[in-house]
Amino acid sequence: MGKVLIIDDNRSGSEMLQDMINSMGHEVTCAFTAEDGLTAAIKQGFDVIFLDVQLPDGNGLTLLPVIRATPSAPEVIIITGYGSPDGAELAIKNGAWDFIEKPLVRNMIELPLVRALQYREQKRRKGFPCPEEGGNCRKQYHNGIMHGTHCPSDFQ
Repeated sequence: MGKVLIIDDNRSGSEMLQDMINSMGHEVTCAFTAEDGLTAAIKQGFDVIFLDVQLPDGNGLTLLPVIRATPSAPEVIIITGYGSPDGAELAIKNGAWDFIEKPLVRNMIELPLVRALQYREQKRRKGFPCPEEGGNCRKQYHNGIMHGTHCPSDFQ
């Protein structure tokens, strides 16, 4: 089961996406502004975030690298009703897992979501001993945070 955040100002679309993802067995939270989404991403930590491009208080493509730098370093799937090849290219270059145009249907989101969650699980499984995680630290990642090849405990 993955932990998923939807950041989209379209409440009905968010609720529909939330229902789809819940039916796949994942825990889902919704935020309707960039600010609320970033706060949730920092405080709660998510595996995957569905991020709309046009938000009332910001642009999802601008928010993308900020979200990727949060402690859980979630995979981000961009969702938009205003897709363009340039926007998709920019999103992928800035670390988005995928770029999906609205309207969203289950068969469009299921595979990218499953693959993003599988990728995160593979990162978690590759590990080496670390006292901070009971001997279960991740190579280059510790609690989802990129640290080069060292764990935070190496510097204490």
